[in-house]
Amino acid sequence: MHLLRRVLALGRCLLGAWFAGKRGGDVGKAIVTASGELLPRERSKSRRYLSVFGELELARCYYHEEGSPGLFPLEEEANLPEEIPSHFVQQLALGRTARMTYDEAIGELEELFGFTLRKETLIEMAATVAADADPYYESQGTPRPETEGEILVVAADGKGVPILKGEPAEHRVRLRKGEKHSRKKEAVVAAVYTIAAQPRTAEDVVREVRDKQPPAQRPKPQNKRLRAPLNGKEDAFAWVQQEVARRDPEGRKRRVCLTDAGTGLQRLALAMLGGFTLILDLFHALEYLWKAAHVFHPEGSDEAEAFVRERLRMLLEGRVGHVIGGLRQKLTKHRHRLRKPQRKVLQTVIGYYEANRRWMHYDDSLAAGYPVGSGAAEGACRHLVKDRMEGSGMRWSLPGAEAILKTRAVFLNGDWDPFWQFHMQCDRQRRFGARRWSPVVPSAAERTAA
Repeated sequence: MHLLRRVLALGRCLLGAWFAGKRGGDVGKAIVTASGELLPRERSKSRRYLSVFGELELARCYYHEEGSPGLFPLEEEANLPEEIPSHFVQQLALGRTARMTYDEAIGELEELFGFTLRKETLIEMAATVAADADPYYESQGTPRPETEGEILVVAADGKGVPILKGEPAEHRVRLRKGEKHSRKKEAVVAAVYTIAAQPRTAEDVVREVRDKQPPAQRPKPQNKRLRAPLNGKEDAFAWVQQEVARRDPEGRKRRVCLTDAGTGLQRLALAMLGGFTLILDLFHALEYLWKAAHVFHPEGSDEAEAFVRERLRMLLEGRVGHVIGGLRQKLTKHRHRLRKPQRKVLQTVIGYYEANRRWMHYDDSLAAGYPVGSGAAEGACRHLVKDRMEGSGMRWSLPGAEAILKTRAVFLNGDWDPFWQFHMQCDRQRRFGARRWSPVVPSAAERTAA
């Protein structure tokens, strides 16, 4: 660490010398803008600049005329951000806040480089950077055909984010017994990717669920894109529509949409995604099998495992009606020895499968090589939302949560470095692109006098 500190000190000296060679951005006695404004050079103005080597005080020549906004040529030449931290420091800091808490990111940067950033500074920078996430993805063209799979998949699920008191949250008019008003806002996690077809049998999937191990030869999602907006399901599916149009503009791919049934996502999928085969996510269907199993057998028992495995195989073979009928028979046969909450659980499971059996043609989906589980969305709910947004005692403002979810999605998509180049270009355009200027060339007489 001592050697690193010496290297950083040397880097600070070299960077200071580089800026000194720029003479504060002195380009002459005056500059003229494209609109004809003549801005004379005024006194030098300094600013703080934080690089990975440490903080510098930069002297800058200021060109200004009363009634007109001034210019700092040095800032444009070096593409300095408006904030004190350099673009590279911001990239390092926000890349860390996308993965860890603000306090952890601040501590890691202090340990590595010896400087401290304020939490409020990181929050403000995250909001600024996150605003470029959507434009970045809108600027991306259709992926190269050789990098894509033959099936276009949309997977969607919801995950609550704890929010600060006073922020709008999800409230139901009538709560169930024992429930409290939620202080969470739903993030609708959507994943869009392509994948190669992989025909399988019911036994293949049962073995995979039993062993909790995917097969070694399973095709991998290609060019996966994640998003988790907080402003409603319609916004999430509007983004999905745009992404689908970008990925498959001519509609040549087979299309699959995987969702849960209890969140209103199916209704939107049917309304907004034409030409998609809608599949009830197998992971959610499996959760209901476990609920039924634990009515009759203790949790963690071999009997519960065998109960689930037998009925999972039936679901995967397309025999949803047999599962429903069997559960009904058990409900009738054991009605008098089951407690009321247990009977209610079985009725809920039966109702869930009845309502969704048209989306549970798993036998056809497996034969066609379609995915039947929304692992991409399930994993994103955990990695994108839960792991970052639900730490102990965490509460978020809506803008703060939205900013972190956007930057974290970019990071998990594997796009952080190209996105950052895009952000720096956007930042340069916002800061310097609107005003063009050139130095005033001195006359021959002035050059002679000089």
